Amino acid sequence: MTQSILHVVAYAVVENKKLLTVRKKNTQKFMFPGGKFQPGENAETAIQREVREELSCDVDLTTFNTLGKFVTTAANEANTQLVATVFQGGLIGSPVASNEIAELQWIPIMAESYGIELAPLLTEWVLPHLRAASSLPASASPLNPPILGDFE
Repeated sequence: MTQSILHVVAYAVVENKKLLTVRKKNTQKFMFPGGKFQPGENAETAIQREVREELSCDVDLTTFNTLGKFVTTAANEANTQLVATVFQGGLIGSPVASNEIAELQWIPIMAESYGIELAPLLTEWVLPHLRAASSLPASASPLNPPILGDFE
């Protein structure tokens, strides 16, 4: 059986060393706000639309930056590889679960375990990256993560 490839965008919002996660309706795992591209969208346009649709607020473009591109297993699609462009930044407005989002959960970045199920993109790539960045002195800047995998 051939594995499908799913290209998505995701938005990491960190406040007070806590990361915003969402759980979509009819799913169990918490993940980032974000989703699939619509025809003609670039990654920046797609994530701004997804944040508006899922959280009823806007991306704060003054804090907006690219965290990296990561390849992992999709959380809710069987036999699917996920290629995620992950952005990080703040929000304009207070997030509210909207459209397909059933629940929001702020999780501490430095926790050793969580009482909720997290998507592989969070556990394998982004949380380790954010933990490493959080442990750096204020004067240091984290290295950009490598772009991993074959994206063709």
